[in-house]
Amino acid sequence: MNRGARAFAVFGLLAVGLPTCGGAVAQPAPLASPAATEIVIPTPRPTGTAAPSPSPLGKGRVERGTFHSNALDRTMQFVVYLPPGYDVNPARRYPTAYLLHGGGGDIMEWPSYGAFDQADRLMGEQIIPPYIIVLPDGGQEYWVDHVTDRRTGANGEKWGTYTAKEVVPAIESRYRTIARQDARAIGGISMGAHGAMQLPLNFPGIWSAIGVHTPSLRPEGEAATYLGFGEEFLARDPASLIKAKPDIARAYVWWLDAGTRDPWRRPTEAIHNLLSDLSIAHEWHVTAGDHDLAYWSAHMEDYIRYYGVSLCKGRTTC
Repeated sequence: MNRGARAFAVFGLLAVGLPTCGGAVAQPAPLASPAATEIVIPTPRPTGTAAPSPSPLGKGRVERGTFHSNALDRTMQFVVYLPPGYDVNPARRYPTAYLLHGGGGDIMEWPSYGAFDQADRLMGEQIIPPYIIVLPDGGQEYWVDHVTDRRTGANGEKWGTYTAKEVVPAIESRYRTIARQDARAIGGISMGAHGAMQLPLNFPGIWSAIGVHTPSLRPEGEAATYLGFGEEFLARDPASLIKAKPDIARAYVWWLDAGTRDPWRRPTEAIHNLLSDLSIAHEWHVTAGDHDLAYWSAHMEDYIRYYGVSLCKGRTTC
C-alpha cells in the first residue's frame, strides 16, 4: 500500500511503541501529533494485495475449528491464524486479536482483504510482534444478544454471550494464548465494528484494545430484531453505552476509522466526538474511500499493525 498517499487525523493521547517481544522488533514510526483540522488526500484503489516477500520466519499457519455453543445451542466454526514461528517454540504464548466480520461477510472476510498476507509480512519480518488472529462466525446477527420477541415472547439468541463468554475460552483451551485481558484485542469491520464497541462495554474485563473499522451504526428502530427499542436499544447501542459507562470505555485503547464517502461516516465521527468530549484517548482516522472492499484492502496493513502495537502497549514481553 502506498502509505505516502494517505493522510489521517489522529486525536487523543495514544502513544505507540513496541517493546521487545521474543526478539528484536523494529520500532514503528511515531504517530503524528494531534491535528487541528482534518486533511484528506485521495487513496488510490488497490488492484489486489501484493504478494509479500519471503520472511525470515516464514508464513503463519491457518486452522479451521468448531465447538459447541451452549448460548446458541449449535456447533459454531472459527478460523485461527497462528503467527510465523508458532511451531518453533512450544513453550511460547501469544497475545490474541479477535476480529469480527461484517454483514454479508463470513469467517474468511478478513483474509479476503489481505489480513493474513499482511500478518505474514509484518510478523515474519519482525516489524510487529507476533500474535494470534481469531475469526469467529457471527452470522448476520450483529454480535449482540438479541432482544425478546415482542410477538411470541421468545428469548432472543445470545450472540453477544456466545462471542464474549464462549469463543474466548474455546480458543484459549486449544491454543497457546496469553490468557489475560491485557493480551486480548477485539476489532471488526462494518457490522463487526459495531460488535467490537458494544461487546467490551457489555462484557468488560475480557479485552484491552478495540479496533472500530467503518462501523455500521444503526439508529433506533432500524435493526429492531437485534437491537430493540427504548431501554433495549440503549443497552446495545455503542454511543449510548459509552455515555452510560465512560469509566469502562476509558480503560480501553481505541482506534476508529472511516472513509470520506462511507454512508456511516457521520455517526462514526459522532463516536469520535463523544470520546473526545469524555476525554477518552483514541485514534481517529479519516481517509478517502467508501464502505467497500477497496477501502478495507487499502487499510489492512494499518489494521494489522495497530493490533500488534496495541497488544504490546505498556508491556515488556508479548
